[in-house]
Amino acid sequence: MIKLINMSLKRNYYMLILAGASLFLGEVYSQRGIDDGSQFGRGEDSLRCLRNISLYREYARQKLYKDALPYWRMAFTECPKASKNIYIDGVKIYKYYIGKEKDENIKSALVDTLMLIYDQRIEYYNDLCNVRGRQGVDLLRYRRSDDIEFIVQGYDYLMESMDLCKKKTSEAVLATLISASITLCQNEKISCEQVFENYLRSIDILNSKLKKDTGDMTIINLKESLTDNFTSKPICSCEILIPVFSKRMEKNPQDIENLKTITTVLKKSNCTDSDLFFKASKNLHESLPSAESAENIAVMAFIKDKYYEAIKYYNQALRLENDSLKKATYYLGLAKSNYKLKNPQRAKNFALKAINLNKNWGEPYLLIGQLYAESKDDLAAAEECLPKAAYWVAVDKFIEAKKVDPKIESEANKLISTYSVYFPSIEDAFFCGVNDGDTYKIGSWINEITVARF
Repeated sequence: MIKLINMSLKRNYYMLILAGASLFLGEVYSQRGIDDGSQFGRGEDSLRCLRNISLYREYARQKLYKDALPYWRMAFTECPKASKNIYIDGVKIYKYYIGKEKDENIKSALVDTLMLIYDQRIEYYNDLCNVRGRQGVDLLRYRRSDDIEFIVQGYDYLMESMDLCKKKTSEAVLATLISASITLCQNEKISCEQVFENYLRSIDILNSKLKKDTGDMTIINLKESLTDNFTSKPICSCEILIPVFSKRMEKNPQDIENLKTITTVLKKSNCTDSDLFFKASKNLHESLPSAESAENIAVMAFIKDKYYEAIKYYNQALRLENDSLKKATYYLGLAKSNYKLKNPQRAKNFALKAINLNKNWGEPYLLIGQLYAESKDDLAAAEECLPKAAYWVAVDKFIEAKKVDPKIESEANKLISTYSVYFPSIEDAFFCGVNDGDTYKIGSWINEITVARF
């Protein structure tokens, strides 16, 4: 019995020693991950880290970000290597608060923390290519209206991301980069040549992505958007665009995507009178005939006074096009070409076809009016009694033009003012039996009814 009691006391004694040792070791090895560089820390600190992660993630999953924030903050500061989710979730939490905050000073502080989250993720998990891109996009999203230096910083992040990711650069980075590049150029922080280089690099990346999925409308639409953004403002002159595009075309004169970029940018930048535009348009049309490439050649031929060639390609454009408004443009091109070739009746007929397809377009009316104004000699040769009556119907068309299309009102008014002074005189009309306010019909190819005025 005594022996059993002694054995029990001895066992309790050893257990007390072990318990004390455990407490001692717990104090020694209880350490945060931020301090010892481990994933979770040690001892009680590791348990607290895991508990905080579990709690904040459950709240965040339910989008209860206010409840999640204190636990997330402890995980972020105490065990930063515990999980990449700390940074992914942290971005969601702080974007939520930034979106709700009205006070600009508080919002600025929240954005600073968001940037810190990205920096710490890079420090512990690298992934510089992806994270720098996200960081740049968010900095420019939330700080674009602030000091220009924030745009410079965001731009630098995006450039770093593109340099690292290369062909894998995200669409969001490319879209934001071009927008930031234009802003910085307008503020004289970077040159237009740098904007142009950034645009071309972005287009090349998107073309590379399209080779893997030719029907990806997101990328196709983004290419169009980047081009519109680049060309909508006077960033680079033709003198800068043409030499760079010429070198690109020399390297691969039949590359369809490259030819599309060259012709689109030059056209939107009003550089269509260059030999490069003409050559690129022809190469593109040979490789991939389209209404647009045919029109490009027609426009260039017209500029070079090659009106028969222009007519040829405008007709091709009409055969390849289904869009009515674009067809109207091609018909007006045919009208102008025939006008240059002194075929007024054919020119009028094509202008009328343009009007039929686009009734709110004033330019075809202006052309018809000019055709009429220049037809006085034709009417005299046809023995019309009042050849100057051509000016009446010409002005009628100018008036009609500004009625249907207010955008050309100024031009129409100038033409009305110019040609009204040539109206027939009362004496001329007297010999033809025409009085002020009479209805008067003009024959020949014009075949219009107008009202006499002097």
